[in-house]
Amino acid sequence: MELSPTVPPQTPKRHMRIQSPMEISWSEAVREGGEHSARRCGDMAVSALAKPNPIIDDDPEGNPDVCMYTWIVECPGATAVLLWINGVFDHERIEESEMTRLEGSDLWILSLRMPSDWRASYTVNAWSGDGVAPWREAGDRMHIRKAAMSGGRPDSRAMGHIMDSSLVEGPDALPDCWVAASTSVKVVEETVAGEHFWFYEAPVKAPLLVLFDGQHWNNSMNLPAQVDAAIAIGLLPPVSLLMIDSVNTERRWDSVGVPGGQVDVLIDALLPHVRETYNVSARGEDTIVTGASFGGLASLWALALSDGEVGHAIAQSPSLWRFNVADALSAAEQWSSIHLQAGKYEGEMLRLSHQLAEDLSGDIREVRVRGVHGGHDWAWWRVHMLTELTRLLKTL
Repeated sequence: MELSPTVPPQTPKRHMRIQSPMEISWSEAVREGGEHSARRCGDMAVSALAKPNPIIDDDPEGNPDVCMYTWIVECPGATAVLLWINGVFDHERIEESEMTRLEGSDLWILSLRMPSDWRASYTVNAWSGDGVAPWREAGDRMHIRKAAMSGGRPDSRAMGHIMDSSLVEGPDALPDCWVAASTSVKVVEETVAGEHFWFYEAPVKAPLLVLFDGQHWNNSMNLPAQVDAAIAIGLLPPVSLLMIDSVNTERRWDSVGVPGGQVDVLIDALLPHVRETYNVSARGEDTIVTGASFGGLASLWALALSDGEVGHAIAQSPSLWRFNVADALSAAEQWSSIHLQAGKYEGEMLRLSHQLAEDLSGDIREVRVRGVHGGHDWAWWRVHMLTELTRLLKTL
């Protein structure tokens, strides 16, 4: 039975905004005035703009697990600039995400104290129109978030990019070992039993990784090319990829993350077709399923309902608020392991993952939970999935 038909509101990270040394020095120079102070501000601006965003420094309070992250963006003509960061933006404390203009310049600045292993996506929303910024006019949580996100653009000086956003990675963030990509990787597109999917075949007979929301993994993440390159250099054990298309938001609500829909088609049609057509292991023990959000919940349903045709699940930010899958997993006898991952800045996701692990604590099979310093965010999903996949493949 469905527990909730709507996405629950998420509690943002109560981050700590601080004044960086540059912001303090700039204010002091402006107060002093004169040619020397103007040169001082100019030198600070040139130095800052020569570096990627954000500038990462040691924590001013000396905590080795925390860093100071400082964004400096150039927005000529802007009257307000908002930094929308996944898992950090709080519609009740908009001012905490609004950047401060450095007086006498087109530069805007914002500094945060965040964990050294943090990883997040972000955009910059500059407003130069009349009146107040749209995110200040919106009345409720949904409209405030929509206004804050819809006008956002990638940061041209970002250290990296993810999907249509910019990327921030702390110095201790889990290493992204899969940025290299093959240039001639072959991916096959098929439609079976009404489900469209992409398939990457490993160079040798290998385990199979099934991914929900496959259009993102194939088109936006370039996952097959990264996996192919990692296999070629021995970084990742050989694995084939079955990436199932969730098509659009409406179909995703109806078909992904429910005990039926794509999960049933996967078990009844896609797995038999792939095992017959491609050079993959037919053992359930060699079949891993993964996904994020609804896809994470779908991976747990696939594990519970496949009668041994799927052995392992890497469930990221699973939407456990929607269904209780614990009883179905307890009743299923032939799966081997569950690897739950959830962001510490995405509301109830991590707590519900720990609750599921506790509900399954009487089971002798492996159930692991990892909390990540991040939000509900592709910024960390890919890296953490591939890291866990590498560890898991080495045990098969």
